[in-house]
Amino acid sequence: MRISPVRNNYHYNINHTKLNTIPIRQYSSDAAVQINFGANPIKFIRDLKKYSEAKKYAKGLYNFVLQNEGTENFIIRKYNMQNLEGIQYGIKAFKNMSIKDIQYTSENLHVIAVKRGCKNMCGYCYADAKPQKREMSWEDFTTITRGFKTLRERLYGLDIYGEKLPIVKDDPIYRTTELFYDSDCMDLAIKDKKGKIYDFTDLATELYNSTGRKTVFDSSGWNVNNKRLQERAEKYAQYFSQPENMDKLMAFNISFNTFNASYIASVRARKAGDVEKAQRLRNRFTDNMANTLFTFSPLLENPKFKILARSFGPNAKNAKYFNHEAYIELMEDVLNKTTDLMSRDLNGERKYVKTQNDLDNKINALTKHLTVIDTMLNSSGRMKKFMSEFGIKAPMQNHSETTPLVINDLKTLGRFHKALAFRLIDTDGKVYHMDYARFIPTDIQLNIPNKNIPSPELANMVNEFKITDEIINKI
Repeated sequence: MRISPVRNNYHYNINHTKLNTIPIRQYSSDAAVQINFGANPIKFIRDLKKYSEAKKYAKGLYNFVLQNEGTENFIIRKYNMQNLEGIQYGIKAFKNMSIKDIQYTSENLHVIAVKRGCKNMCGYCYADAKPQKREMSWEDFTTITRGFKTLRERLYGLDIYGEKLPIVKDDPIYRTTELFYDSDCMDLAIKDKKGKIYDFTDLATELYNSTGRKTVFDSSGWNVNNKRLQERAEKYAQYFSQPENMDKLMAFNISFNTFNASYIASVRARKAGDVEKAQRLRNRFTDNMANTLFTFSPLLENPKFKILARSFGPNAKNAKYFNHEAYIELMEDVLNKTTDLMSRDLNGERKYVKTQNDLDNKINALTKHLTVIDTMLNSSGRMKKFMSEFGIKAPMQNHSETTPLVINDLKTLGRFHKALAFRLIDTDGKVYHMDYARFIPTDIQLNIPNKNIPSPELANMVNEFKITDEIINKI
């Protein structure tokens, strides 16, 4: 479910000629600082003095950058961060955080998890997602986003996310802040304290306007009979058909793979000899996926639209129902069903398909998306249990072997490590060092309204090591 470069891919020729390996790789401001001496006037005066000095340094830094290297080459950690201490004064989200804590949290800020938990229960889920629910309130989310907005204003728009770092500037995944970790974007809808609901369009807009970061839509689809999600999906299809709205996204992804819970259940039924149940469950999966692709067909020809197709590759053993050949069978079924939905739309309501030429273009675009398969899978999360159940043997990324090396580098070299470089802000405001397959805790927690309601434990937590202030201060 990522937008990172895809490896070990297979291209399926729809004419059945051959299977080829291909390389594919808004909103506080300074005016919001209210003078209130409170119970400790000495601390107030000291903090206000730091803030004033930091503002002067920020202005000088901005002018220096403009006159010398230019903002397009600016990397904030090259400069004296200590002279910026106090610039965060009065920003609620960053209360009790040092400027180095804030800079650490900002750099490669890849996830603000507005919701935790997923009901899809995909067999290979790297996040080992569970159905339990924990989500931010709208006030939690905007405390974070508007905190970043104010900080960016005080730094005159200078980059705080490290987007010009060598490992970042050439890879869009490092310039993306996702709104989920173990959730499906179709389920991302949070409430404010008055009960008003904000869905993915609101979240993406708030993130983009406040932080300047683009996000990713990522979904495995929904049940065709779920009217609430169907209406939501139709809204999204129309909304992101508008270029100005799609510009808020780095990618719009649909996940289609051999690890769907309904499909896995159909395999279990087949192995148990219940052919009727097996077919019913398989049809449920392909019907849902065809409806998902049909609903989002207005986006098929947009370059940001992706179908993330995954399966085991040809080197996997005992993976008969879950390898690339199984995917191809599912893909052909889904392609036929989606084509049928489009044809019926053309001959009827013409909601999405207006002309025969439009139909042909959409089918061609869909076919190209469906015929690229990612077989580089991750051994974290539920994958090991899944492989054990079906006796599957396949080469996998083994993070247990590399984690001690990464930890040693973090201890000796500081916190900048290209193999494990992302930050995640969890639903309770706690900050983690992560790469999806591993999470390392820190002592940092943003000051959001519901910070005392704990989040579910993240999968793949490295419990024997923590990112300390000493490591964060190694710049």
